[in-house]
Amino acid sequence: MNKLGIVAYLIFVITLSGCSHPAYKMMTVFNEQEFAPYAKKGTSSIAGQAFLKTRGGEVRYGAGDTVMLVPVTSYSTELWRLALTGKTPSQYDVRYANYIKKVTADGMGNFEFNEIPAGEYYMECPIFWEVAGKYGMERTGARIRTQVKVADGEKLKVILTE
Repeated sequence: MNKLGIVAYLIFVITLSGCSHPAYKMMTVFNEQEFAPYAKKGTSSIAGQAFLKTRGGEVRYGAGDTVMLVPVTSYSTELWRLALTGKTPSQYDVRYANYIKKVTADGMGNFEFNEIPAGEYYMECPIFWEVAGKYGMERTGARIRTQVKVADGEKLKVILTE
């Protein structure tokens, strides 16, 4: 292999190594007892609207997007912090999915969770759309996230945006 071939090979290897991220191992053990209060029917509700505002001031609603409601526990908090940094765990406990509530926002980004237990929750809704870019259509938008607390019997109103 000549010098140019060696340099090209090294650049290829360096590029590949930059693409692979080490798998993140969860430090927190899934504790079913922490999630148990969120498994039952409750008397509370959370309703709201999910949207983003473009730099030009145009409103982009979470129309047809999934709004997720996740109980705040030590396990979900570790996952939440990972998501905020763009990392994902190598694996997670499959039981976690049993406690995530999901609804689809309507055409104006409105959503509602009914009969939920009182407690603290993480909320998330991905709102993305395409815009013309230098090399064709490009994806833009964001995953909007917040943390809420709802009391027993409360009807909480939430604006989910950045």
